[in-house]
Amino acid sequence: MVFSRKKSSFIYAAIGTLLILLGSLSFGLQTFDHGYVDEAKSRAVLCEEGVNKNCGGVEYEPQSVEGPGNYPEAGVPDGKIASGGGVFPELDEQSEDRWAKVPMSSGAFTFHWTLTAAHSTANWDYYITKEGWDPNSPLERDDFELFCTFDDGGKRPDFSVSHDCVIPDREGYHVILAYWEVADTANAFYQVIDANFDGDFIPPGDGGEGDGDGDGNGDGEGDGGEGNETEADAWDSSTVYLSGDLVEHEGNVYEAKWWTQGDTPGENAVWELVSEGHDNGSDGEDEGNGDDGNGEGEGGEGNETEADAWDSSTVYSEGDLVEHEGTIYEAQWWTQGDDPAEAGEWGAWKAL
Repeated sequence: MVFSRKKSSFIYAAIGTLLILLGSLSFGLQTFDHGYVDEAKSRAVLCEEGVNKNCGGVEYEPQSVEGPGNYPEAGVPDGKIASGGGVFPELDEQSEDRWAKVPMSSGAFTFHWTLTAAHSTANWDYYITKEGWDPNSPLERDDFELFCTFDDGGKRPDFSVSHDCVIPDREGYHVILAYWEVADTANAFYQVIDANFDGDFIPPGDGGEGDGDGDGNGDGEGDGGEGNETEADAWDSSTVYLSGDLVEHEGNVYEAKWWTQGDTPGENAVWELVSEGHDNGSDGEDEGNGDDGNGEGEGGEGNETEADAWDSSTVYSEGDLVEHEGTIYEAQWWTQGDDPAEAGEWGAWKAL
C-alpha cells in the first residue's frame, strides 16, 4: 500500500510537470506568430528591401509590427498606427515624400500576406485614407475608412494568405492599412501600404530630413545655449542600450537601432553613425535637434527627464518613460500591467 501511494504521487507529479511544460511551450510558440504584406509591398517590407531609408529595426523584422488589437474601437493610439503602437517608431514618420509609393489602381485587387508562423485568426480588415486626408500629418483613425473585411472565425490560416478586395476610387497618394487580428491573444498586426493611384512607382524623399518647420521633418535652427551639439555619454560595453539611444565612441556619435549590449559602435550593424569628430564642449548656437524630429527648439538648461508615474492600467509602447519607486524606467516594447521594477519589459533608465 505504501508503494502504491508513492507510485501514484509520482504519476500525478509527472503529469503536472508535463502540463506545465506544454503550457509553457504553447505560450512560447505564440511569440513567433508574425506576418507582413508583400502584395502590394508594405512600408515595412520596402524598409527590409532597402528602398525606404532610415527605418530602424523594422528593416530586420517587417513581420513584427504588432500591437494591441480591437482596432479601431481600441488598439494602438492615433499617430502610432503605422508602427503598431510604437514598436518601430520610425514607421510613424509621415510626410508626402517620406516613403516610397507603389503603383496601384482602384478596383479589384488581391492582397497577399506572408506569415512566418500562422496564428488563430479573428479577422482581416483593409482600410484606406479618405479623400482630402493630410499626408503631412501623423496617421489617425479618422483618416481611414474600411473597404474590405474577412472573418476567419478563429481558424488557423496557411502561411500564405490572399484576399480579393475592391479598392475604392482614389487619385494620387493614399495609405492603405492592412490589419490582422489574432483570435487567441489581445494583439494584432499592422501593415501600411503607401500607394500611388496615378500609376507610377515613386521613390522616397530624403528619409525624413525636411524643411525645418518643427513638424518632425525639418532641421530648423535652435539655440544651443551652453550645451553640446549632440549629447551622448561614452559607450559602455556593460550597459544595455535601446532603440534611439546615443553614445560617443572614439570621437564619433552613434545611435542604437534596437536593443544591444556589448556590441562595439562602428563594428556592428546595430549602431548607426550619427556624426563624426564629435565635440562635446562647443558653445554657441547649433542646429536644433528637438524631440519632434529636428524642429525648432531651444537647448534649454540641461537634460531634465519628464516621466509620469507608472499606472498599471495604462498601455505603454517602446520608448515610453515612467517613474516608479524613485527610478525612471523605459519600456522596451508594448506592455500593460507589468511592474517596472520586476518585469523584463522595462529597462531602468535613471535613478532620481
